[in-house]
Amino acid sequence: MNRRLTAALCAIAGSALLHSSISLVSVAAPTEESPVGVDSIVLVTVDTLRADHVGAYGGTTETPALDRLAEQGVLVEQASTPVPSTGPAHVSLMSGLYPWRHGTMANAVPVDPELITLAQILSGRGLATGAFVSSFIVHRRFGFDRGFDAYHFEPTEVYDWRGKRRDRFWSRGEPTVVAATDWIAANAAGPFFVWIHLFDPHSPYAPPEGFTVSASEAVDLSAKSLPPGVRDMDELAQLNRRYRGEVRYADAQIGRLMEKLSQLKVAERTAVIVTSDHGEGLGDHGLLQHGQNVFDELVRVPLIVRAPGLPAGRRLSGPAQLEDLMPTILSLVGVEAETVGAQGVDGVDLLPWLRGDTETSPRSWAVGRRRPYKGHPDMFFARRWPEKWIGTRASGSGEVYALDSDPGERAGRSGKPAPDALVSAFESEGSKEGRTAPDPDPEVRRALEALGYIEP
Repeated sequence: MNRRLTAALCAIAGSALLHSSISLVSVAAPTEESPVGVDSIVLVTVDTLRADHVGAYGGTTETPALDRLAEQGVLVEQASTPVPSTGPAHVSLMSGLYPWRHGTMANAVPVDPELITLAQILSGRGLATGAFVSSFIVHRRFGFDRGFDAYHFEPTEVYDWRGKRRDRFWSRGEPTVVAATDWIAANAAGPFFVWIHLFDPHSPYAPPEGFTVSASEAVDLSAKSLPPGVRDMDELAQLNRRYRGEVRYADAQIGRLMEKLSQLKVAERTAVIVTSDHGEGLGDHGLLQHGQNVFDELVRVPLIVRAPGLPAGRRLSGPAQLEDLMPTILSLVGVEAETVGAQGVDGVDLLPWLRGDTETSPRSWAVGRRRPYKGHPDMFFARRWPEKWIGTRASGSGEVYALDSDPGERAGRSGKPAPDALVSAFESEGSKEGRTAPDPDPEVRRALEALGYIEP
């Protein structure tokens, strides 16, 4: 293990690193050198953002800020989430572990206290660390604040769930970004790591004024079917338009962030990474929202990396997934991550691929699973363009889809064995898939109801 990383981990072990207020103190400069001239990281996760609704990915939604980032940096065309669920996906991103290895397979399952997180390592290395989130699902009470000097969640929006007004359990992107940029301004003199989570465009698809999409905008419903609870195809088309409006709003907040980084004169030494925890059904395969299958509308996510030292406008087509971001971010700031304590890392360092030092992705397949649902088989997937396998662990066989000729995943070839990459990933040592959520207390239950995760 890298000696400086070992020292950082020792520092982590001796400190709780669980601070409750925003720190305005700059920290000392790091002692290691970035291979691309980066000392600070901005990580943006846009909840529920489908890759195919971003302009740079060929989407029809206007996303000028994301498109500009793609022009300035590297776009990964075939990135995946390991699980189409917010809590588990973010734990994978922050730990570099597959969901069955970190044990958070559902929302409201606390992060394993033994896990070492990206923020802990970067804090131990001397970076100021701040998290600015917009949903109760990544609340500090579940352990998402581990390693962050500052952790900000101030919900502003009331959910109207099936005619019932619910407590505030989420916030719009604008106040989250304003709080984050204020913190960046206060910490701009030294290296920093900031995580910004935008809840838009999660349901209820209610874009603010100025971001609504005209009712005349075309929506292709030819491959969609009516989800439960949606009255007719006209309503489904309008829900799609409202989702697009939310995407436009989230994109505007990313534009606000990038403008502030430029004003603060930190953009030239800061890597900006934008991705999503999962997509959204929007009528594909008869699902409006997410979590219940592993088709591409849910597991394919955008991934754009803009950093000094990376080629502008580069597009990569090989596999990548959220677990890869932990070792890649560490590599961006000069920290080796072959091992992280006893837990290891399932992700791979994408930086040589992003830089153009290698022509192919260091990852052979993207792999993942749907979280368990009562009465439903546990579904797994393995994805390597243009092939995708979906099946169950119990049978060991599934269906293979040709994504180039069948992008809607309608005509799979059945009876195909699981790829070796998926089998070996699931059989890796240290599985913690037996960890379950504690019985929710009244506040957690109200939040899960309000956000549409359980029935009221």
